[in-house]
Amino acid sequence: MSEVATRGPGDRESPVGTPSQRDTASVARRVALAPLWARAAACLLLLGLVALLDELTGGELSFSVFYLIPVLFAGVFISRTTGRVTALAGAAVWGYLEVVERVYSAAWIPVWNTAVRLMFFLAINELVHIARAAHARERESSRRDSLTGIANGRVFAERVEQAIAQSKRDGRPFTIAYADLDRFKQVNDAFGHSEGDTLLRVVAETISRDLRTIDLVARLGGDEFGLLLTATGADGAHTTLARIAESLGRETGERWGVGATFGAVTFVESPADVDLAVRIADDLMYRGKSQKRGTIMYMTWPADSTEAE
Repeated sequence: MSEVATRGPGDRESPVGTPSQRDTASVARRVALAPLWARAAACLLLLGLVALLDELTGGELSFSVFYLIPVLFAGVFISRTTGRVTALAGAAVWGYLEVVERVYSAAWIPVWNTAVRLMFFLAINELVHIARAAHARERESSRRDSLTGIANGRVFAERVEQAIAQSKRDGRPFTIAYADLDRFKQVNDAFGHSEGDTLLRVVAETISRDLRTIDLVARLGGDEFGLLLTATGADGAHTTLARIAESLGRETGERWGVGATFGAVTFVESPADVDLAVRIADDLMYRGKSQKRGTIMYMTWPADSTEAE
């Protein structure tokens, strides 16, 4: 049966790549997040700078490769269409400078040269678009559990980290819940792993259906799921998790005889980090498993007491 690689969101991967690679990626992210007008202005500035250098150096030096700089910038940081427009502008400027600075044996030669360069620029822009689309698909697939289609542990850790930061800014509470299926092993043993996979998909769909769009459910590994209830206090968490538990009982109880044990922590103050937050919820869930399966263990952090339903 398919499982995500991580045991839980606390087991986050270390940053990959050399320091210089990470610095380059950071610069690229900052450029991509810049306002559209700033990126467009930078693209025009690059094209103008290359054209100026081409004109100043005359016809003896070739500047063909440098016209790719604004084309690549537009294709990577703005859009495919902007890359096409920049390719057309670059080929036109290059062709104009050649007509001004050179004498040809036939009038059609500069037109031909300009058309060839335009096709080259457009081909590069299309390759950039294909590479970007492939990267986006790969990035999306790396953030999804391959079996259920919901988020994985990496995304869960990122979202919890964002919730902590948001809570520090505005003081609003949030809730983390861990859910572990009861008697899941018996389903695999009795019906096979294919039936167990079907069960996990039903659980993921059921939980997702009972959450708001701003909330998150992630499969953390095996039959364990993590829930993040954004800007949700204890009362809201009680209501939401009770509804989810009821839905799970209806969807999985009759067919498979499977329930779920929850450990839910509402943070009225921001925890120190993600690891602490998820460890509290995880430990609470296991307390529920050891005391009575099918319960929802609640806790407020910092807390005076823990209660179960």
